[in-house]
Amino acid sequence: MWTYVIIGVVVMLVAGLCFALAVAGFSGENFVEKLRQLDATPNSLRATTLSYVESINKRYFGGKLRLQDCPEFEDHYSRGVVALSEKTMQSNSIASFAIVSHELGHAKQDFSGDTLTKHWKLRRAVKICGLFFMPLFLAGTVLSLLWVFEILPQLVYVCLGVGLVAASIVIFFLAIILKWREIKIEREASDFALQFLGEYLSDEEVKLAQELLNAARLTYWASLIRTLLSWTLLTGKTKLFN
Repeated sequence: MWTYVIIGVVVMLVAGLCFALAVAGFSGENFVEKLRQLDATPNSLRATTLSYVESINKRYFGGKLRLQDCPEFEDHYSRGVVALSEKTMQSNSIASFAIVSHELGHAKQDFSGDTLTKHWKLRRAVKICGLFFMPLFLAGTVLSLLWVFEILPQLVYVCLGVGLVAASIVIFFLAIILKWREIKIEREASDFALQFLGEYLSDEEVKLAQELLNAARLTYWASLIRTLLSWTLLTGKTKLFN
């Protein structure tokens, strides 16, 4: 009986691993495909993204948001500033509206509470801790092995080694927590984005924008999966501590 239980567990683990890897591999291609499709689809208002942002800024933020130029594909929000590329500002595509609305969603998070500020602080702290992840893990592993092979037989060395490895594991789980929090924050920003879009675009256009935002959020899930499975060496590189 236990043989079948073990086989069942192994099969479930393998199936779960395959599914996770499939999601990680599919997410990027899916997002790029939807982005390319909606980037060629103009909105029914024929309005530019810049005029849309200015309208939202005046209506929801009292004109307090500042606009800033940034390189293409680096549109973002940071501390009262919405940074947009020239291409994004002059575009009237549904893709540009969706992306900018998502950044405006982050602005609403920032203006209505401290969730985003706390996340930024946590991300900075985890990034600093991440610098010590590999040195702690390697040092702990070496000390533990030296004790196992009785090169350093004193008990203090294995205790120190286990402690260093444990510290590196804590840092690893902090990275997981950061990415989990990031998914929740991105979900809320997308919800705000759909509220903004619903006041300007048709229901069908909002639905298309939602599909793009969902595809973008799937890439964050993929990043979480890659982080969780990074020790297997089966996933591509991911920014573990960003």
